[in-house]
Amino acid sequence: MNAEIVSTGTELLLGKSCNEDARILCDLLARCGIDIYRYTTVGDNVGRIVQAYKEALERSDIVLSTGGLGGTGSDLSKQAASIATSIPLETDPDIYKYLMDKHVPERISKSFAAIPAGSTVFQNTAGVAPGIVIHTNGKYLILLPGPPEEIKSIIRNGLEAFLKTFGNGYTKNDVLKVVGLRESEVEDRIHDLALSSNPTISTFLKKGWIEISLTAKGKDENEAIAILEDVRRKVLERFPEKFLGKVGETLEEELYRLLKEKDLTLSVAESVTGGMISDRIVSIPGISSFFRGGVVVYSNESKVKILGVNKQTIVEHGAVSKACVFEMAKGALEIFKTDIAIATTGIAGPAGGTKDKPLGTVWFGLSSKFESQVWQKIYGGTRNEVRKAASDDALEALVNMIANFGVIENG
Repeated sequence: MNAEIVSTGTELLLGKSCNEDARILCDLLARCGIDIYRYTTVGDNVGRIVQAYKEALERSDIVLSTGGLGGTGSDLSKQAASIATSIPLETDPDIYKYLMDKHVPERISKSFAAIPAGSTVFQNTAGVAPGIVIHTNGKYLILLPGPPEEIKSIIRNGLEAFLKTFGNGYTKNDVLKVVGLRESEVEDRIHDLALSSNPTISTFLKKGWIEISLTAKGKDENEAIAILEDVRRKVLERFPEKFLGKVGETLEEELYRLLKEKDLTLSVAESVTGGMISDRIVSIPGISSFFRGGVVVYSNESKVKILGVNKQTIVEHGAVSKACVFEMAKGALEIFKTDIAIATTGIAGPAGGTKDKPLGTVWFGLSSKFESQVWQKIYGGTRNEVRKAASDDALEALVNMIANFGVIENG
């Protein structure tokens, strides 16, 4: 059997909330051995939810819907399910009594207790709205509340056992993390392994690394694990240890691990990011052994006096330039006597900017005893969004440089 997910909620479409529910349900379906090929997000509109349910039920055997099970006025999913399946809502006496015993107001209890006739119910011990399974024309439409903890409660209270009766085998997933290589280079190393349909292999570009997702399906958990371990071993053989990172690490944690492994020191010179890079670096316990310090040189005068940037460089090229950031990185390297230094300068806005240097322009400089790199990026967004994006990219560049540190000398 196959399944798909329909997530309801205008906040999801507006980007106000991440879809944690879909992640939980995808993991659930994998454990149950049920294939999922699609999930859809739709706003809080009964007509559009009805259409989403009808289309999903045409394609799939099982449709799991999250959200829209609130009290009176926000119980859109049940209304839409009733219309889509032509099954009327009726009051479930057991749900009504359970809610009244919990001292839920009568008006709200009646709303939550109104479910499509003949539905199977799974208790929600973390909230009020139960999980509702509607059997329609040989298929299943499953309505779940939006809060993740409530979905987990319903899963524990019988939904997982119910879904496992439809499953065909067991699906297991693992993720490997590669640093210091481009996605195209990673794909090239494993292209022959990725031709398999079971296990399947996919690569994903993340901030600072590439993730390799491995998914195996077996008749039971043991077989799935055996298949997964075999392909994991084959993939790992394609990558030297220096390119492998730890799954779940943030950029800051990855940076700390690499600095520690290679026993390297780091310094930072910031203009446009205003200390944000240093702040993120020092959030990691133990980093003091490798991070020597950082300076915020916001004015032209401080760039000259503290970092030793040549006055003529700023006169001829400006503070937001390739030449200036190069000298900033070199200056930090010399002042702090570190192995590596990174520098940023740019225009975060909302004012300023020219045709040649538009708002969002950021120059980066990386300097070490082996090499120097200078590059430019132009970001959109608010002032703080530009600064955050620039700090992400600075940390990513450090991770990639340090992952390969010493290759030039040894090569």
